[in-house]
Amino acid sequence: MTKAKRERGIDRAIDLLDCLHHHRRPMVVNELAAAMGAPRSTIYQITKTLLNRSVLDTYSDGRVFLGRKLFLYGTSIPDQYSLIEISKPFIDELAEEIGERVELNGLVDWRQGVLNVAEGKRAYFFPLNPGASYPLPLTASGRFLIDGFDEDTLRSHIPEEDYFRHGTRVMTLERFMQESQEAIARGYSLASNLLDSHLSALTAPIVDSTGVVLATIGLAFPSAELEANQDRFLEALMQTTDKVQKKFLVTP
Repeated sequence: MTKAKRERGIDRAIDLLDCLHHHRRPMVVNELAAAMGAPRSTIYQITKTLLNRSVLDTYSDGRVFLGRKLFLYGTSIPDQYSLIEISKPFIDELAEEIGERVELNGLVDWRQGVLNVAEGKRAYFFPLNPGASYPLPLTASGRFLIDGFDEDTLRSHIPEEDYFRHGTRVMTLERFMQESQEAIARGYSLASNLLDSHLSALTAPIVDSTGVVLATIGLAFPSAELEANQDRFLEALMQTTDKVQKKFLVTP
């Protein structure tokens, strides 16, 4: 097998895992091939290999889904990606203090990936679960996660549909980049009614020793709570971010 063919095979395998993650349910090979726009024979061979290695598991009627080995891989991540482990007690404490949902977010496949979540005290109307991902232009975190990328890179990697919500444009690349610059200058980002018409978020960045944004900590709450609580939420968020930042930079 040539190097190019091996690389295409690896790409297909990752695309297959992404497809299952996106649909969040077991699928048959024909359905996977159709969803991915790939030859059925190719997807069959990849599926067979991944099943043999427990990267996929088999279900009734020939369906497959993300396998038990991926769970084992996932349990190893916090051991090495110390930011998740370091931030967890601070995120839990902040959620308990303000009663709203708190997230650790990062850049994953040119989307905002939810790395960790601490639930608040209210029953929530919008799903923001660990492992989920959302369009960068529609999130407060996205304003920080694109820091350092030029316009051409953003244009080529962020799909045009990510600037729309339910078929209506709510953001442009130019405005997104401008809001990113403004957020970086003031140290926090506020996004209201973008990802959902009743959802607001406040976010602040975690950076490495060179100033590169590694992740963000954000609060998600109903937009109706913004006017009365913005100052309190922002003060608590910035204090938490500062604690995580200091802890992360001194952890070997």
